[in-house]
Amino acid sequence: MKDSHRRGGAVLLHGASALALFVAAPALAQTAPSGAAAQPSTVDEIVVTGTRASLARALDVKRNTVGVVDSIAAEDIGKFPDQNVAESLQRITGVSIDRSGGEGKFITVRGFGPEFNTVLLNNRLLATENAGREFSFDILASELISGAEVYKSSDAVQQEGGIGSTVIVRTARPLDRPGYHFAGSAAAKTDSTADRTTPTFSMVASGSNAARDFGALFSLAYDERDSRATNINTGGWIAGQNLDFNGDKTIDLANVALPRTLNYTVENSHRERIGGTLALDWVVNDKLKLTADALYTQLRVNSRSNQLGYYTDPSDIVSATANGNGTVTHFVRSASGGLATDQIVFDSPRDAKTYQLALHARYTPDDRSVLDVDLSHSQATDQNKSVFYVIGSRNTGFNPTFDLNAGGLPTMTNVLSPTDPSRLVLHCCSERGGEVTDAVTQLNLDYRRDFEGVLQTIKVGGLATYRKKDITSLLTPDPLGCFYCGYYASMPADITSVFHAGNILGSGDMSWLDYDLAKLVAYYGSDAAISQRNDPAAEAAFRAVYQANNNSLAPQYDALGSGSVAETSGAIYAQAEFGGYHNDHRWSAIAGLRYVYTDLTAEGNSRQLLSIKPRPGDPTSADPTYSPPVPVSANSTYGYLLPSISARYNITDDIVLRGAASRTLTRPTLTNLRLSQSFDFRPPQSSTVSGGNPYLKPYLAWNGDVGLDWFINRASYASIAVFYKDVSNFVSLVTTPTEFFGYPFLQTQPTNAESAEVYGFEAAVQYTFDQLPAPFDGLGVSANYTKVESSIGFDPSLSSQTFNVEGLSDTANLVGFYEKGPIQFRVAYNWRDKFLRRTFGANGQPENVGAYGQYDLSGSYKVTDNISVFAEAINLTNKHNRSYSIYEERLIQLEDTGRRVTVGVRATF
Repeated sequence: MKDSHRRGGAVLLHGASALALFVAAPALAQTAPSGAAAQPSTVDEIVVTGTRASLARALDVKRNTVGVVDSIAAEDIGKFPDQNVAESLQRITGVSIDRSGGEGKFITVRGFGPEFNTVLLNNRLLATENAGREFSFDILASELISGAEVYKSSDAVQQEGGIGSTVIVRTARPLDRPGYHFAGSAAAKTDSTADRTTPTFSMVASGSNAARDFGALFSLAYDERDSRATNINTGGWIAGQNLDFNGDKTIDLANVALPRTLNYTVENSHRERIGGTLALDWVVNDKLKLTADALYTQLRVNSRSNQLGYYTDPSDIVSATANGNGTVTHFVRSASGGLATDQIVFDSPRDAKTYQLALHARYTPDDRSVLDVDLSHSQATDQNKSVFYVIGSRNTGFNPTFDLNAGGLPTMTNVLSPTDPSRLVLHCCSERGGEVTDAVTQLNLDYRRDFEGVLQTIKVGGLATYRKKDITSLLTPDPLGCFYCGYYASMPADITSVFHAGNILGSGDMSWLDYDLAKLVAYYGSDAAISQRNDPAAEAAFRAVYQANNNSLAPQYDALGSGSVAETSGAIYAQAEFGGYHNDHRWSAIAGLRYVYTDLTAEGNSRQLLSIKPRPGDPTSADPTYSPPVPVSANSTYGYLLPSISARYNITDDIVLRGAASRTLTRPTLTNLRLSQSFDFRPPQSSTVSGGNPYLKPYLAWNGDVGLDWFINRASYASIAVFYKDVSNFVSLVTTPTEFFGYPFLQTQPTNAESAEVYGFEAAVQYTFDQLPAPFDGLGVSANYTKVESSIGFDPSLSSQTFNVEGLSDTANLVGFYEKGPIQFRVAYNWRDKFLRRTFGANGQPENVGAYGQYDLSGSYKVTDNISVFAEAINLTNKHNRSYSIYEERLIQLEDTGRRVTVGVRATF
């Protein structure tokens, strides 16, 4: 089957190349007709503002590009279609998003996830605060953005890195709109899950002198949001379990999967985003133009999560049943107290700061030549310090009972009251944090020379990039973090209070215990708690480290979790652009070659595991001993040629056939390149050891695209396209069973191991009903659908499957809008089919995401020519996100992030 897919893909790829050659060949001996026929058809001047104007501007990009591209544009200065850039990008054909806290964060294009998409701000690589290469769109306030383009085919001029796509996000320029302009908005935002209404405001001001040779633009945006997200999760599933109900060494239920835990979580968070841009344009003379850009953005997220948890230990299950998939649907634990009712508090703060500074010079020595020199520097940081503490009560004398409840939500019954503090004991864990810093410096040189005749333009240039990602890890030093693991040290009840969780996803009104974190940490270090260990040597070791750590559990530098990856890369390219007429049909073609070289150095620390000791009273934990860490480093280099060709042929003035073929490259994500090794001890059968691989080679893909576009009018079109990608060097997280000191582990390391083909089609239509009688001539609609397939499909029946193309899913969008006079209205539906997120997720098992469809609604009314009021509702029907492992009944998480409603006023002058 795979061979047939490969042959089909090869036909498509060769077909795209042949299309370009076929279009170009007949015209090589021709020149463009003289006079008016040689020029593109003229069009009416577009309106300055409004939905139709933004659709027309976006469609002009598609109309004028030889390759495959889709885009979005702001309706006016400072007015992007959505409050989040990612949520606007998801309206583009083939683009889907991943959400965090109900907001769009990462994008996937044609099934290729965020690490496969190069994101550029004004054609410059923007640093990211993530540990990998993926770009977080939620750091960018949409009011700062004037437009965004998603290039799905590649040419030699584009920066390498995007097998999925190259996304260029643009900010406004002052000389694009001569004169003085101001736009500002102020609004109130509320979440259905929160009690507080929060403010959001933005402003953009630009101006130019009378000669229109100097201009400045300044923008500022501030956004605040309170939310309360709730979820039920299982921490994944542990598979291959053989259950012995009575301890007689006879397996009573073989090869089944159990939930790792059952957790109920409430996360209260406060988000604050501030950002600004500054742009300067200076036309020095008729040959030289200078521009400067600055961007700063900061996103702070403060959150506190309260969780009620029940951790699974297969060794004390006394009865269980499973369905035909081997999924345990019901089990009963022994009354020995092996199950603890855990009361957990943790927070995951985020303080992401990003800036970019850039200078650009355009020198035009004559009317046929242009030299562009661009220098930019970008840096992103994320600082955080999180806490994770667990107290618990042993369910001694109870037989805790788990039920999967087909069609409902899992439950744990026959347990202690979670609000009873009488049996509370300390358990774990620690405080941790650190900093991620990403710094990118780029120098880009581009030269363009125009010609008359079939050969119209030659472009040559080069790009030099230095990027360094530093990760500094902080962790509570041993043995402080897990000194009380095992549930043996009783604690005072006055540290606790009752936390009212409410109705979590229909589970009924729930409450459990909260605690004062400062009092808990103080008690951790008290003699009353320490002495309950009844191990003088261990107690002395704890006291010594605790005192040396300023009588606290504050995190300290963690060498094993820290390290850096530095990349020095260079690229040179040459590209020729052709054009002309064949029997009065206009054609264009582009052929180019790009060479890319990368030198990578990874630095980190390594240590050896010396021993593992069981923890008394807690079979789900263990105490490791390590050797001191020692510095290690590794170096890797590679270079590749990336050819590309694309062509466009006007069958009529309105119908365009286009094709493209290219070789593209995506460097491995930086998290996989790190020199690191980490152990996670979860006896009896879920312990893991993982590490990076600095010798990974980049993903390489041969790509083919063929599309047909019908431009119906200025803002209306219909298109269909097929695409094909043959990707090699896929990084697979290879997991193998191993043992350390008699304990079973799953050892995982990224490896270049596989190849796969990805192919599919896209269909889109956008139409404005201008011909209808008033007031219906304000109606419009857009719809698109993308189908994605792979030569390697996920098969849940294959337990030995080690590789899949992750993230592939079908997507669709439907948008209806109305714009007439002072009224503007839009309703949008975005849908993504279920997909495989990770082949090796929690506990080494696959993680799948369920199908998701979301409705958004927005509208505005112009009170005067300069003042309008607006409202927007996101996730109108309060759709929940759901993930599962292999089979849909194996719930990983069901999450409710609520809906957002914003109401405000906007002014333009």
